[in-house]
Amino acid sequence: MQKAVTDQQGTQWGLWSKPKSFYLLKKTLTDLKIESISIHGLRHTHASVLLYKKISIYYVSERLGHAKIDTTLNYYSHVIKELREEDTRNTLDLFEKMPTVKTFV
Repeated sequence: MQKAVTDQQGTQWGLWSKPKSFYLLKKTLTDLKIESISIHGLRHTHASVLLYKKISIYYVSERLGHAKIDTTLNYYSHVIKELREEDTRNTLDLFEKMPTVKTFV
């Protein structure tokens, strides 16, 4: 059983080591003086931003690699609820601004 892998620079990584992308992200955020976020947090933020920007839930689900859309719907239900509330307000606003038709009796 292999205990570690060696990358092209000769750095050994244990099977439970964090990937280089973790350290690269951490260094980049530190250099830019941006609050730290995990790669998983970045993935979640990315998906949430796409949903808030009205990107199809089907596309987001596919992009995240979810086998079933139910996974995406369940995991991002808080975002979907907010979007539904916004859709409700927009729908009411749309109908309130529609011109009325005068009827003659």
